Amino acid sequence: MFLAKKILLLHLFLGLFSLGLFAQGELETSREPDNYNLNSFGIKLNSNGGGLYYSFSSRINYRLRRFFESEYNYMKSPKEIKVINPYFDQFSVRKFVFGKTFMVHNLKLGYGYNKMIFEKRDKNSISIHLTGSAGFSLAISKPIYYEIVDSVKTINSYITTYTSYYRIDINIQNNPTDILGKAPFVLGLNEIKLHPGIYFKFGMSFDFSKDVMKTQVLETGVMFDYYFRPVEIMAGHDNSNFLYLYIGYHFGTKYDARINRDYRKDQKKEARKFN
Repeated sequence: MFLAKKILLLHLFLGLFSLGLFAQGELETSREPDNYNLNSFGIKLNSNGGGLYYSFSSRINYRLRRFFESEYNYMKSPKEIKVINPYFDQFSVRKFVFGKTFMVHNLKLGYGYNKMIFEKRDKNSISIHLTGSAGFSLAISKPIYYEIVDSVKTINSYITTYTSYYRIDINIQNNPTDILGKAPFVLGLNEIKLHPGIYFKFGMSFDFSKDVMKTQVLETGVMFDYYFRPVEIMAGHDNSNFLYLYIGYHFGTKYDARINRDYRKDQKKEARKFN
């Protein structure tokens, strides 16, 4: 799975780079404001999960912009493989990842820079940017409980199972054939752990929007997370360092930074009257 995602990222990069080289045609005549702000929203696919993205950027000069960003991500382990217990299929067993001990989410808040290295000169072409950012990260881990078979009895040719909810214990070496599936989500909420940390991100983005006042961006790169309190996803594998690839799609709208919010609202109202 991890190798497949790396190949996907490489193919997307090569495809976009080819578009930048060969997309020639009618010159772009409309232009964006000299000084604009940009709100962007998007989704991300990481080699260890995925999530949602938001950023706000403002101008430093023509080619360089600063931005604030925030993220929500769900973290996975490359060792995760979903299985189902074939011995108790008549009891509506559920898929589970054997050995997974914690469900982990993280929140990020950071600051970075975006530098344009290739601008749009023709319609339907793309602009290419380098991006880098760093900031604070907070991982939130909740232990996972499983419904595990304690005993089985056969009464009048019917099999009856007796189960309880437990966490995976590598010292006991739970048998996967005794697991029916994950327990209800609410179990473990009172055992949530917080893992503060920092992150660094470097990437390349490609804006292929046809409207100069909007953005449609595909971004790919690498990210590094460090947590001061180790994070465990799979039993016996706690870690403070996470290095992974990501790819994201962002979309946003530009507006002149000199125009205040009330004036922009009035402009939108007037535009709706004539539509």
